[in-house]
Amino acid sequence: MTPPRPPAPDGLPVLGNTVAFARSPFSFTDAAVAEHGDVVRLSILGSDRYIVAHPDLFERALVTDREAFAKTDDFRLAFGDSVLAVEGDAWREQRDLLDPFFFYRRVAEYVPAMREQAARRASSWTPGETYSMVDEMKGLTFDVLAATLLGLDRDGGGDALRRAADDLNARFAPTSWALPDWLPTPSRRRFDRAVTTLREEIDRLVRADHDDDSLLSVLANAREGDGYPRSDAAVSDQLVGVIFAGHETTALALTFAWYLLARNPGVRERVEREVDEVVGDDPVRTDHLSELTVLERVFRESMRLYPPIHTLPRETTRDVELGGYRIPAGSEALLSVVNVHRDARFFERPDRFDPDRWDRDDRHDYAYVPFGAGPRRCVGRTFATMEAKAVMAAVIKRYRLEWAGDGELGLNPQMTTQPRGEVPMTVRER
Repeated sequence: MTPPRPPAPDGLPVLGNTVAFARSPFSFTDAAVAEHGDVVRLSILGSDRYIVAHPDLFERALVTDREAFAKTDDFRLAFGDSVLAVEGDAWREQRDLLDPFFFYRRVAEYVPAMREQAARRASSWTPGETYSMVDEMKGLTFDVLAATLLGLDRDGGGDALRRAADDLNARFAPTSWALPDWLPTPSRRRFDRAVTTLREEIDRLVRADHDDDSLLSVLANAREGDGYPRSDAAVSDQLVGVIFAGHETTALALTFAWYLLARNPGVRERVEREVDEVVGDDPVRTDHLSELTVLERVFRESMRLYPPIHTLPRETTRDVELGGYRIPAGSEALLSVVNVHRDARFFERPDRFDPDRWDRDDRHDYAYVPFGAGPRRCVGRTFATMEAKAVMAAVIKRYRLEWAGDGELGLNPQMTTQPRGEVPMTVRER
């Protein structure tokens, strides 16, 4: 017997669930899953899409049956033929080149640069003043990326490059994502401008002389060989992906971590004591990071509550059965990371900020996937975790950040989980 189609929320004639989903994607998804279960069919302008919200089904899509769940065309639209978008042998070839830059021993060499960029950013703040923490963290993580993987000085890439990378999100604002591809929305125009700027700035970087061992240098010089990358376009694609993924998601994770610490002073005091005891008056070193266990739990819990990548989109390459339902070939399956991260079946009191839950190793293996899972799990996960701990420890040694906003932090889901507004924080000396 052929499995049935998944259940679907009620919708409007013709528009289906388009308006409700675009208005509030997270709330709509929560309500749909709560009412209909772990696989839900959406009707978006007459086209079916499928929400998937269970760890067992994540394992199917990302690990055991991953050949049936390919990256969607949206990845190529934003990142070209980079490791973030390609499949099969092309992906393996690119990972072989990239992986050594993200091994623990290599990332450990970056820690002094991470610490120095954090200290420089903190030195630019004036105690008592209020700053947009999302802007500050995006600037900081871009500076870290420039100083490590790109081998550039602070002015090597420029603000235009960072802003263009941030604007790649614009293509995936809910109001644009739910509309036909041919409609030129303001967000899509911003995305198109961002792509043009990114390519121009990257081409300028690649044409410069490179004689170090940075990833930028290796990519730029490898064009002369027989393997990957085989063209200027391939170098440009890879650097677009590295620049976006290498600073955007970590900046968001840091922003949410600062917010949660500011809203939970008891946890913040524990983190401050730990940094004082482990690091003291010394510069933050690699060996300190493994001892900052409370800080690491804070970072993990922040990414549970606010995963920078809230949804993993996949396209089925054939008819598949998920949770007892039939998903046709060529369908878009939206793996709702944020929904599973906040599901009471997998996390006790899931809406509570509780870093100590990570002392208890009783969760489902695929209930926590901020970096994805399986062979295609994010190559930069070690880099991001060590960077976040080094940055937070360096800042906490000097300052306390206090929430200066009104009420709870709102969210604006795009390709990444964007906070609504500037996330204002007031800097206080410790």
